[in-house]
Amino acid sequence: MNIWRYIDQMLGPPLCQLCGAEGIGPEICAGCYRDLPRARSVCPLCARPVPVEGVCPACSLRRPLYDRARVPFIYDFPVNRLIRRLKYGGARSHGRLLGELTGHALKRNRSLPRVIVPVPLHRKRLSQRGFDQALSIANSVARITGSTLMAGLCVRRRDTPPLWPLSAADRRRLLRGAFLCRGRAPASVAIFDDILTTGATADAMARTLRSAGADQVEVWAVARSPGARLRRRRRRNAAPGPEK
Repeated sequence: MNIWRYIDQMLGPPLCQLCGAEGIGPEICAGCYRDLPRARSVCPLCARPVPVEGVCPACSLRRPLYDRARVPFIYDFPVNRLIRRLKYGGARSHGRLLGELTGHALKRNRSLPRVIVPVPLHRKRLSQRGFDQALSIANSVARITGSTLMAGLCVRRRDTPPLWPLSAADRRRLLRGAFLCRGRAPASVAIFDDILTTGATADAMARTLRSAGADQVEVWAVARSPGARLRRRRRRNAAPGPEK
């Protein structure tokens, strides 16, 4: 008997990383897999959720520097919990799960770029965290999609402060010149990150890759921030009604 199969039999079926039930494959049960917040109606350029099909108002006013974004999930429960546990709790098994879910979702598309470049952490942040969450997820994505992972192609030259409290314009100013490409970039490439929020980081990376020779640049991520308006609507819908 194969030793790894024997170990699997001894350990039993994989348990869901969300609820602890028996998994159906990549360590997630059928119920949790069914309830994942999938991105359905989105802008074809930036993957922002939109009420009707078509390019969103933000991309109509300012087209992103990348060609398109492919993001299978919305940054909502339970995907947001998995990402936070990975980044701030060191739950590295979540990186494998997120990568497998994302990779299988992306694999359904045709004509994907064959090279993935994860958004790099600055060496100071990498030292503090101990690992690069985007690279952790991208490893599984590359394996499932059959893409080549070029983790060392781009580096972050400056240790930028946390971006979450900043506006899109402030993020773009802060990230200008933050990345460096150490060599010639492939003609077709996918930038990979865990979350796509305003797109400022993706724009900065796309500018760097294009200046290094890339012609077609996509952005791949696990989850898309739904935007303030959609978040407020979801909070209102989830809020309990007045007591009678």
